[in-house]
Amino acid sequence: MKRNFVVVAASAQVREALAGELRALGYTVTRATTGEAAEKIVGSVAVDAVIVESHLPDRRPEELRERLVELRPECRVVVVTSFDQVRNTPEQLRFGSDDYLLRADQILALLEAPYQAAREGSTASTAKRERAALLHVVDVLVSLLELDDRHFGGFSHHAMRLARAVAEEITADEETVTEVALAALLRDVGKVDVEPDLLSESGWYSDEQRERMKTHVAASLKLFEHVDFPWKVLPIIRHHHERYDGAGYPDGLRGRDIPIGARIVSVVDAFVAVTSGRNHRGAFDPEQALTLIAGEAGRQFDPEVVEALQKVLDKRRAAGGRGERPAVMLANVRDEFRKVIKMGLVNEGCEVREPESLAEATQQLLKERPELVLADVDDDREEVFRFLREIRENPVTCRQPVAFLARRGDRLLKLRALREGVDDFLVKSDDLTEVVARVHNILTREASRRDGRTTVHRRGITGDLENLCLSDIVQTLVVGLKTARVTVTSGKRQGQIWFENGAARHAELGELKGEAAFYDLVGWSSGEFVIEHGVRSREHTLHRDPLFLVMEGLRLLDEARTDLPSRP
Repeated sequence: MKRNFVVVAASAQVREALAGELRALGYTVTRATTGEAAEKIVGSVAVDAVIVESHLPDRRPEELRERLVELRPECRVVVVTSFDQVRNTPEQLRFGSDDYLLRADQILALLEAPYQAAREGSTASTAKRERAALLHVVDVLVSLLELDDRHFGGFSHHAMRLARAVAEEITADEETVTEVALAALLRDVGKVDVEPDLLSESGWYSDEQRERMKTHVAASLKLFEHVDFPWKVLPIIRHHHERYDGAGYPDGLRGRDIPIGARIVSVVDAFVAVTSGRNHRGAFDPEQALTLIAGEAGRQFDPEVVEALQKVLDKRRAAGGRGERPAVMLANVRDEFRKVIKMGLVNEGCEVREPESLAEATQQLLKERPELVLADVDDDREEVFRFLREIRENPVTCRQPVAFLARRGDRLLKLRALREGVDDFLVKSDDLTEVVARVHNILTREASRRDGRTTVHRRGITGDLENLCLSDIVQTLVVGLKTARVTVTSGKRQGQIWFENGAARHAELGELKGEAAFYDLVGWSSGEFVIEHGVRSREHTLHRDPLFLVMEGLRLLDEARTDLPSRP
């Protein structure tokens, strides 16, 4: 938008100097020789800023400034004094230490600052929209690629949404969040280069098959190596199968050597995989999957990322999110809209059932009820209403949630449908995201009504010392440069060790503190542990290298065992 400025000065030289600078910046400039002329201009046209030279023949500058602001409150008014007006006059004496000299270009830079900030803000907003558009396009293309896959349909979309939420839980950096989301969508595109028979394998992979499957990472990288991404997407794709303990592939990186984005995608990829069914196994429920993944914290996965995933899933449950994969039946939905709504539902994590006819849909409902039936009323309208009545009159299916789909929001049709018992009326011409969101609301409401679940609140990463001893936990936190509190419980005894950026800071066990508490805890072979990331200690009782403390603790434990009297 072009900015309008007014320059008010009795001196033609001052007027032209200031006006010339403003025009060079692309602004429209109106010149005035008196305060009265300036008031008329500001009162009649939109003006963004006024520069008033202090020596005017008809107005005191302060009075003119107040009048101009009164006429147009959004207008900025700046009063300046030309050095030529005072350099050889007694008036110099009235200037004090809190008065300053600015060159004309500096004055103009100050006036332009808010507009420059607005332009930069607009540029940032445009860049944000461009990132969102790119992600959406890639999401749609990958979703279409996976749509008819019984096991992988919606897989990448689900992973992208979850990975982005976990990244936002860990960092506020928008670049990292974008990198993680895009990499989560593109990470497995290389599977198009893997033999179809391997992807549809019905049993566990052999060593040879596992090596063949690993090639999908290199294939993904080859597909995108010539794409000049403005974000670090390729390193995430390359390393999302690395393990935190260094036993992964392709480069055997460990700990913080693995990019944070790859550590996030690794955890999310595993969670989405185990909560999806395969030919050789059923799907784990989210709680089972979390238990499985938490058991690998510190070995396969970054414990901090596992904890962030737990927090994200807890928030979703608190907001009424579903844990299981709900089934949605598409009844009488025609081909032109079927694929679109199916893609949206699959991406939402739904299992989609597609009976051939309304008669087949009725028979399926008597055997196994889905969470929702979506019925299209654009064709065979009376047949669809008959189908609805059969559902409502049968005691087996009378509580079945049903929503109608229609091409237009016909008010009379909608009223009839609601009177005859549909749970919602959806319009195909609405934004697909809105349609799917309304389906999500129906499913959430029904799940809450049926199950009455309560939210699970976790406290960090938990496990048993028999599976992961304290010395291994310490090594994990040191390698990862983590800040965390480890709480260990065995019977009635409980102790804690605090770490900050991988260094041991404080330990306490009852009345013991510092190294004495640390050495005692390292010797525990049974009990439970909890790792809470981001928790700091106010005390600082440990000053040695934590790995040295572990070795010293184990040495003292061995000495204590050696000193025990042998049994007769």
